[in-house]
Amino acid sequence: MISYLAPGYPAELFERIGAHIGAEVSFDTNRSGPEPDDDPFADGRADVGWICSTAFVELTTDRAPSVRELGVAWVPDDPDAVGRPVYFSDVIVTANSTASSLDDLTGAHIGCNDPASLSGYHSLRIELGRRGQTIDEVAHIEMTGGHHASLDRLIDGSLEAAVIASVVLRTRRRAAPAVTALRIVERLGPWPTQPMVVRSDMPDSDIGLIRDAVLRANDDPAVAALMRSASLTSLVRTGVDHCGPVRAAMRATAR
Repeated sequence: MISYLAPGYPAELFERIGAHIGAEVSFDTNRSGPEPDDDPFADGRADVGWICSTAFVELTTDRAPSVRELGVAWVPDDPDAVGRPVYFSDVIVTANSTASSLDDLTGAHIGCNDPASLSGYHSLRIELGRRGQTIDEVAHIEMTGGHHASLDRLIDGSLEAAVIASVVLRTRRRAAPAVTALRIVERLGPWPTQPMVVRSDMPDSDIGLIRDAVLRANDDPAVAALMRSASLTSLVRTGVDHCGPVRAAMRATAR
């Protein structure tokens, strides 16, 4: 199993879930999903993974799909999620910023994760596309490599705004007064939470066994504690096309 979502989400959470399915777990912290031309699912280096939904769309559009959805995702501890496996992309600024909306950030230096991230990049690109704008026309984008790095740079003053996954922001706010002081000027979404994926050629019977084992991990006190620490409540079964809204939005605002 490979995860592209740490350190935004705790590495220990993926390792504990991996133990429930008998998987060796590795991490790629450079991008929110595989480079399309360096796909560990296509060449057999990975059987199961946690990736951003935009990366899932990249791996299953205009090419032979290397992955499919397992049918499991997590539910955030966020009143706006209303118990659903959805999250948001929060556009945030410092407490002394005069910005009150995304429209006020024209020309600003905005921190984003990486080119594969939904909450840390594509959500902003998609929203600006809906407004008839392109991301490069509106702002100076700086790829920081992760949500925590974006938050740190916003706090130290080297960024004027950042686009942060609501789950990660909620977690950091619990422990860091400097993050609590940051203001949300727009909340983009909701978007489906990051999907767990499997190799596209994996037998249905194996997929069912893995899905059941992951869902049973909810009963593991260690998994439950790690999810709470990451502002998550539970792992749930998802529908046939959990990532469908992301695919539709990317198609509608194709670059």
